[in-house]
Amino acid sequence: MAFTNDRQMFDVDLSCAKCGTHISQLPFQPSGDRPVYCSECNRAFRSESRGNDRGFNRGSQAPRQMFAVNLSCADCGTKITELPFQPSGDKPVYCRACLQAKRG
Repeated sequence: MAFTNDRQMFDVDLSCAKCGTHISQLPFQPSGDRPVYCSECNRAFRSESRGNDRGFNRGSQAPRQMFAVNLSCADCGTKITELPFQPSGDKPVYCRACLQAKRG
């Protein structure tokens, strides 16, 4: 598929929400309820986020809190000693292997 410059552009009088650069045209009509960024700030954000397959960077986030438990897997009976959540007791808890098998 070949891209051409036939894209409709909208004349606007805005400033980039990140760097303050004046924006005079956009390929969409802004709704006003979300910030608008210049092409340079958009490009920088996209190049930063490409380091992660899901499009976001977890590198700066704190490690996930783990909860010590003494449970058995509801399917196979494997002992479970740590979970990334506090179980409520009203739902079955599965080991990693059984959970992945259930998810397909």
